[in-house]
Amino acid sequence: MMYWLLKNEGYPPSVVAALLLHGILVWIIFDRNEDRQNQVRIERPAIVATTVQANPQRMRRVEQMELQRQQQRQQAAREQERQRDRAREQERQQQEVKQKQEADRQRVAQQKKKEQEQEQTRKKEQETQQRVAREQEQNKQQAAREQAQREAELARQQAANQQALTEEQQLVAQYSAIIHDLITQNWQLPPGARNGMLAVVQLRLTPTGEIILKEIVQSSGDALFDRSVLQAVDRVGSFPELKELPIAVFERNFRQIALEFTPQDLLR
Repeated sequence: MMYWLLKNEGYPPSVVAALLLHGILVWIIFDRNEDRQNQVRIERPAIVATTVQANPQRMRRVEQMELQRQQQRQQAAREQERQRDRAREQERQQQEVKQKQEADRQRVAQQKKKEQEQEQTRKKEQETQQRVAREQEQNKQQAAREQAQREAELARQQAANQQALTEEQQLVAQYSAIIHDLITQNWQLPPGARNGMLAVVQLRLTPTGEIILKEIVQSSGDALFDRSVLQAVDRVGSFPELKELPIAVFERNFRQIALEFTPQDLLR
């Protein structure tokens, strides 16, 4: 109790001692009254209150020491708070550094990824352009080859057609001459035939050379002359030599044929 009064209330030790003795006297008086009521007489030793003289210097030293301890505790508390603040600030700064480093890392990674994607896109576009150029060149070369082949085939066909035409023309001329010569050999000029007369006879034939139809399609102006030509055709009767012709050549040239006859033919 005394220590509490000294520490917390700030009373001098002498005052505290006096209060303590006063309390003891009150307790003794209260206790005696109880004894009288119980009719029990108890002799108690006399207590003489004395005043404890406190040492002022000692009390000042105690107070100064207690004040120093309070100040030290307060200073220690403030120092601890400052250390906690520094630790929190250091942790915050470290966190900011980590966040900045992470942000820089992500930014660099994103930039690298973007550059890689752009490079891949550029390579794909370049490959596509190169492939298209190759395909165009291949198509161009293929078209040139095909054109050359077509031209060569056309030239070959033209040459073959020309040769075939030439051969056909030769066959036509040859067999036309045969037919004309056979008719001329069986032709007898009528009296009154003269130079300048011309009769054109048209024949319709079969592939075996038989004569289906004969007619004068252009008259010489002399009925006897025209009739003599038809009579010569009748004397021949047929042209079996036509069997040797290809059917296509016959159909194009000898299914129907027109022949000219003049008096000069007999003079050859």
